[in-house]
Amino acid sequence: MDRPSTDDILYRVDLNLLVILKTLLETRSVTKTAERSQMSQPAVSRALAKLRKVFDDALLVKAGTTMRPTVRGGELLEPIQKALAGVSDVLANRSEFDPTSSERVFRIATTDYGATVILPRLAHLMTSEAPRTSLEITPVDAQTFRSLGEVNIDLALYSDNPLPTSLRTRDLFRERFACLVRAGHPAVRRSKAGRMRLDDYVAFSHILVTVVGGRAGPVDTALATLGHIRHIAVRLPYFATAALVASTSDLILTIPRRAAENFSGDPRLRLIEPPLELPNFDYRMVWHERTHSEPGHAWLRRLVLKAARSTTPLP
Repeated sequence: MDRPSTDDILYRVDLNLLVILKTLLETRSVTKTAERSQMSQPAVSRALAKLRKVFDDALLVKAGTTMRPTVRGGELLEPIQKALAGVSDVLANRSEFDPTSSERVFRIATTDYGATVILPRLAHLMTSEAPRTSLEITPVDAQTFRSLGEVNIDLALYSDNPLPTSLRTRDLFRERFACLVRAGHPAVRRSKAGRMRLDDYVAFSHILVTVVGGRAGPVDTALATLGHIRHIAVRLPYFATAALVASTSDLILTIPRRAAENFSGDPRLRLIEPPLELPNFDYRMVWHERTHSEPGHAWLRRLVLKAARSTTPLP
């Protein structure tokens, strides 16, 4: 029996069903899919029933109060995202981007470090140059770099850790580390020329900010080369919360210097130099090849670069 042609397969499938399947696999919820698609829940359920017949698979199954994709369903998400993104490109209006009149929503994934050191100036520039656009910030997570180039994330702000080769990057600045401790911390009194003593650094417990949940960081690697280890008393994914914890304890917080300088305006905190050489790192913006030539996205990248490198004080 002859295998059906590509056209024959496409003629049998309503493209809207694939849009619904993509949303179902992303949200794992009939309710959320109905809300996002502006459909009724029964209509989404009927669409799912049709999709199950098309793929001869359950696609999603109940798991407590949520739904989980089957093996086949999980395999379909990425190719469907890419396929629909390609269709979107074909149908998209490629007119020039006018920031003064655009009402576009730009979505940037970042940690609160990126939000702290770049967002205030970026928001100021956007308000001045594109007053009707909007900016949405989402956290960096395990799905961030898979989502780049799709409708939910335009750009990510991230360190120079390894990334998929399909992504483009642009360095924003070179960053180094500094320490934050509470104003009355014993290590401040014993510091010399604004630098903490190594024996104090090792003796006191530490706070580790880790976005991806690691158990150690570059500080621990640097200490190990000197034959030292530190005790990490608190691990958390938020820089601002870590600074708050440092301000009310004798724990030492070592974080990127730009964030430390921002938080050091709190009278409860003191910025102090670490007692050992720590590696500098590049902070950069990351985007997908798909969006590289799109005029609005190119404008956003230029604005982020301007915000990151500007030295003009904010009003």
